[in-house]
Order: sequence, then structure tokens, then C-alpha cells
Amino acid sequence: MASEDLAGQVPDFYIRQNSTNGVSLDFDPDVNYQFVEILEDRYKCTYCHLVLHNPHQTGCGHRFCLHCIVSLRELNVIPTCPLDKEIIKLHEVFRDNCCNREVLNLQVYCRNSPACNVKLSLGRYQDHLQQCSFESIQCSNEGCCEKVLQKDLKEHLGLHCKYRKELCQYCNQPVTSVNLKTHERTGCPDYPLICPHGCMQIILTKEVEEHVMLCCEVEIDCPYKQYGCPTKISDLYKNLDHKEVKIQQLADMIKKCENEFKQFTQLYGKNSNFLSSTQTLAIHIDKSACLETQVRQLVQMANQQKSKFDLRPLLETIDNIKQKVAFLESYEQRLVVLEDLSNQHDIHLGLHRAQLNKNEERFKVLEGTSYNGKLIWKIVDYKMKKKEAVEGNCLSIVSQPFYTSRCGYRLSARAYLNGDGSGKGTHVSLYFVVMRGEFDSLLPWPFKQKVTLMLLDQSGKKNHIVETFKADPNSSSFKRPEGEMNIASGCPRFVPHALLENAKNTYIKDDTIFLKVVVDLTDLEEL
Repeated sequence: MASEDLAGQVPDFYIRQNSTNGVSLDFDPDVNYQFVEILEDRYKCTYCHLVLHNPHQTGCGHRFCLHCIVSLRELNVIPTCPLDKEIIKLHEVFRDNCCNREVLNLQVYCRNSPACNVKLSLGRYQDHLQQCSFESIQCSNEGCCEKVLQKDLKEHLGLHCKYRKELCQYCNQPVTSVNLKTHERTGCPDYPLICPHGCMQIILTKEVEEHVMLCCEVEIDCPYKQYGCPTKISDLYKNLDHKEVKIQQLADMIKKCENEFKQFTQLYGKNSNFLSSTQTLAIHIDKSACLETQVRQLVQMANQQKSKFDLRPLLETIDNIKQKVAFLESYEQRLVVLEDLSNQHDIHLGLHRAQLNKNEERFKVLEGTSYNGKLIWKIVDYKMKKKEAVEGNCLSIVSQPFYTSRCGYRLSARAYLNGDGSGKGTHVSLYFVVMRGEFDSLLPWPFKQKVTLMLLDQSGKKNHIVETFKADPNSSSFKRPEGEMNIASGCPRFVPHALLENAKNTYIKDDTIFLKVVVDLTDLEEL
């Protein structure tokens, strides 16, 4: 059955597969990933030299990304391998599922490192970003273009976003935070304000029209317009004081007229025409007295209203509140500075913690490092690690490095608990690996020593399982490493699961097994 991805872009005879399909994982090939370990050449595309994405292998044994093979096919009528210039025969290309699984299990750092110190497999990278607390995401409030860390999103939505919804403190209607002040000044019906006509009474916006009908400071016609007064009353207290002065002058004038009238009456008491005039004058005197009474009542009412709306206590309260607000604002500024300092300390602590963890791991490796050509490898949690291998999550595990001497070859072991190649699913596969070391330029190559692989019996009877082989000097596995390590070589059918897991045997004890690798140091000159 042909690979579905490649079949859609190139002819059917271009593809054949080499293993069954596993769990479908993927990653973005255009991202610059930071790998935990240096990326080996065998995991790089021969054409683009990046990590293999959907790897396919040609007849000449080199691996390419799927889209790179398609590009070669489109650019050349007869595509050739960039390394050995061999013609790429279409029917020999197949999807390398084994390599694909290993690529997807490569360990990478989160792109938000060092803030996020998570290490994860390449295939799980995109899933992690959706949950990473330090991933920058777009604010979900309409109109907000700000990006925040995922861990800060809840606080941003509830406290800091200018486009969050807040309840108006006066009308309890939801309003966008950035528009809240404008809403209060222009659109809120329950916003309190001081009468615009100067009576100093506090009223709600929706009550302004009704208040105008009752406000004593609104300009109206003088109550004595019928007597000829054209004044519009706008300042009640000033007009009343002015009227009071006029009334006093009028009263003095009336008293003067009364005295003169008495004199005229005595002199001309019999003159009927003059009597008629005096009657008319008496009527005007009565009207003036009535006017004086009404004005005095109006002055009294004005004084009562003035004492009723005395704003001095209110102004004192407002001044106190302003002082408290200024005090709180100064504290808020100090809190912001302290918060910034705290965040900087957290970042530094995170970096130091990560460095300490890295040093601790390094010290553990150094403490367990052997320099006599022997490795005893303790593998704990055997059942769990085998289950991960069966499920395809972690196909192989690698031991800590060991050396033939202080300045000797750098070596390690690789185990496939669910088997590899011909031993897949039935055996434990154990391989010997030559790694790149600091003193490789001083050592003889290729590596030619005899290697012994052992599964140790934990009963004390020494019924060990032993496999021995001598390094093939013609194999690329034993040449001087160009990458981090050479291709592993060893026993794909090292020990059957049936024998290893048999309850009568004691190769597994407390869910732990011990593997031993011994390098024959005969004829090996020490530097």
C-alpha cells in the first residue's frame, strides 16, 4: 500500500513502504526547533539539510523530506541524489516509517524557553504550545489587539484590558472600559450632576428637565411684571437685596407723603376735587404696603433656601476623598515598581534553577561514568518502559557513556525493550554504540576491539545471557564518528521476552534489569 501523502503529488510507482503505519503525529517543518541534543546527520534531509519531515528513502540509501523529493522531481526530468549523483529511481523510493518515528521522538525545548523549561518530543510540540503558560496569544475581547501570555490571559481579561465590559456604577449597564467616562458624561441617565442653573442642588441627568420647572435660579419674569417690572430674575439673592433697598426708600417716601397729606387736608378739607385725588393716592399707598409685605416674605424664603443648600460640609468631604485617592495612587505606583522587581527576580530564579538541574544531571552522569571499558547499566521500571516502546512513544533507551580509559574511546549502549528489526515484538534488542569523544583525533581508527553484551542473573548463580562479537573494521558503525554517534551495531534478538519475563528466572527483580557491556582492552594502547 502506497503512502497517501506522496501519492497525491507524484506517480504511484514512486512509492513503496517499508513498515506498517503507526500513530499519526506531525510538526511544522518551517519552525526553527531547538533540540535538546545536537541533531544527528541521519535525521537531516539530504536536500534541505533540516530535520526530516515525513522522511522517504531512495535506492541509494539517503533520506529526504517528502516535499524535497517532490521538488527534485519538479526541477529535473531525471532527478539525482545531491550527495552521490545517483539517479533517483522512482520505484525504489519508499516512506521510512522507522526513521519517522525516531524523528518524532527527538527531544526539543519549548520555543518559550527559558521561561518554559519543558522538554518534549517533536511530535507533541504543537499540542504543547496550545497549553504552554508562556505562549503569547491574542486577547479575545472585541477591539483589543494586545497579545498576552496564556498564564496572564485571565487577569488581563478581568482587570487590565481596555476593551473589557464593566458595569456603570450609576446605571448598572455593561459598558466597554475605555468608553466608561464618556458614557457617564453623555449617556448615563443616572449620573449625578450639579444644577446647571446655579442652585447647587445635586440631581440625576434624567431629572434635569423636571428640575428646571422647580429651580429657583432659572430666569423667569418678575412676579410684579403686572405692575410694570421688566426684569428677568436670574440671581435671586441679589435681586431680593435690591428690592429690599427700594422698598425701604418707598416706605420713607410714603411716610413723607402721609405727613404732607395731613397738611393738605387741614388746608383744603372742603375742596371735593382735591378729596378725589387724595382717595386715589390712598389706594396707591395700600398697594405699596401690600407690595412691601410680599417682598419681605420672598426675602425670608430666600434666606431659608440659602441655609438649606449650604455646601461647605460636602466640599470638605470631597477634599478628604481627593487626599485619600492621591495617597492610594502613590501606593499603586510603588506596587507597580515592586511587581516589576518581583517578576525580574522570578526570571533570574528560573534561569538559575534550570542551570542547577542541568548541572545536577551532569554530575549524576559523571559519578556513574566508567573508564575501564566496562558498563553496568541498571534499567528500572522495566514494565512501564516496555509499554512505552510497545505504544511507540519511546522505542529505545540509551545508557550513560563509558570509556576504555580516561582518554579512550567514548561508548554507550542502546536497548529496544520491545525489539528492533527481526526481534521486534518478541525479543529485547541490545546494541553497542561508538560515540564522538574528545580524544578521537589521538585514537586508532576504525575501532577493532571485541565486545561482550550480557544480561545479568540477579539470583547470584551467574546464569548470565552472553553475546560476543568482534568489531568489523569495514562497517561504518566502527569508523571515527562524524556526528554525535555512529549507527548502533549489536544483537536484534539478544534475549526473548518469554525467557526474560519467565517467573522461574531471576533476570527481572523489583521491576529492574541489569545489562553489562565489556570491551576487551587487549592490544589497546593507553594514551
